Amino acid sequence: MSALVDRWMALSPNLRGILWVALSGLVFALLNVFTLIPARHLNPYTMAFLRYFFGALFLLPLVMRLGLARSLTTNRIGLHVSRGAIHTVGMMLWFVALPLTTLAEITALGFTGPIFVTIGAALFLREDVRLRRWLAVIVGFIGAMIIIRPGFSSLHIGVVCILLSTPIFSASNLISKALARTDSANTIVIWQNIVIVICAAPAAFWFWQTPSWTDLLWFLAAGLCGTLGHLCQQRGYQLADITLLQPIGFLSLIWNTLLGYFLFFQTPDVWTFVGAAVIFGSALYISHREAVRRAQIKTADSKASPES
Repeated sequence: MSALVDRWMALSPNLRGILWVALSGLVFALLNVFTLIPARHLNPYTMAFLRYFFGALFLLPLVMRLGLARSLTTNRIGLHVSRGAIHTVGMMLWFVALPLTTLAEITALGFTGPIFVTIGAALFLREDVRLRRWLAVIVGFIGAMIIIRPGFSSLHIGVVCILLSTPIFSASNLISKALARTDSANTIVIWQNIVIVICAAPAAFWFWQTPSWTDLLWFLAAGLCGTLGHLCQQRGYQLADITLLQPIGFLSLIWNTLLGYFLFFQTPDVWTFVGAAVIFGSALYISHREAVRRAQIKTADSKASPES
């Protein structure tokens, strides 16, 4: 066992980060499967609450091992609470979309995340977004239109909810990446589960639907996959730059397409893959330009430093 650990630690941090995120994508694909079945008859408020309630149960052994104080210790509680509240809204929208669209379509439209990040940076952070990045945003938008094909296919509520949830999840992921600089993956995931359970509880109890025993088994499996997926993702974020990890997200389309096809007989059309390729190319370019921008800022700061 120690030999395997030594071989794992001998790998470069970037490679370990890539492998952690690749594993999280597979685990999240299984999460989609386990939540899709109860999502067909339970409302999104109940779904969001039970998904993270059972996820929190799987964190209890970790909290007991680390101790409550060590698990929750952070100097950035405001960011944790903000992220959890934001993620709750995105999760409820996502659960509305889940039974209405194919897993492949949900995943493909989710690749629009970097596009919304760029727009948000320009509108709210007043960042100087150059022409090439705006062109990449336009290309990504075209990719999304290829998938939903307004005027040629029905623009249903599921697609709208996915497009609304994607920028919300993007904001959550950016906050998560910022938290990873100071807090451990365990602390980030524990706070996420606590805040989401608290935020989702009022709506869940107001619109409560009692799940069956079979539903509870699906939520148990979903809670395990969700907790493991977030822990793997956070470890990846702490080891590698998020722009380097961006291409790994494309693997999620493969996992979700295969699982949707073999388990639920979901057959996405060719336009889903064409649009996904266009969106992914745009997202990859945006991530590349962001990496270049940060490198330029870092170089300029080092030259301006008196020590340089």
